[in-house]
Amino acid sequence: MPRKTVAIRGLDTELYHEVFTMAKKDGKRVAEVVNNALEEFLNGDLVKKREALNGNGKGVFTLRNDGEITLSKKDILSMKKEVGPFRIETSGRLILEKDLDSKTLGNIDRIIINDGVVEVPRDLYPQILMRSDIFGKIEKY
Repeated sequence: MPRKTVAIRGLDTELYHEVFTMAKKDGKRVAEVVNNALEEFLNGDLVKKREALNGNGKGVFTLRNDGEITLSKKDILSMKKEVGPFRIETSGRLILEKDLDSKTLGNIDRIIINDGVVEVPRDLYPQILMRSDIFGKIEKY
């Protein structure tokens, strides 16, 4: 394949030099590294790898709530069956029913309470606190 020069406007030159140095140490050309990165990006692999490295859970299903949701043990187990462990992000009202137990709660990866309210059974309050990012309010009942 004949060599072609490709100019990329806005490319971070410091980043380019860092890649150049690393590629050289690995015995590769920058073009090879960039081609591999572009191929991975097109295949979606780069996004998946970045999510796994960051541990940010973007590969995990997130239930978003700006209204009002009531979840029972049966609801959580049904969702887990459909999507696997999941997250809840709420800016509304989330009510967790009294039939929940610690084992069922283990299917919820994280609860992010933005400016909403989460109502939780008194017995599960400590477990909810440990798996929550709280910017709103948690009420025990």
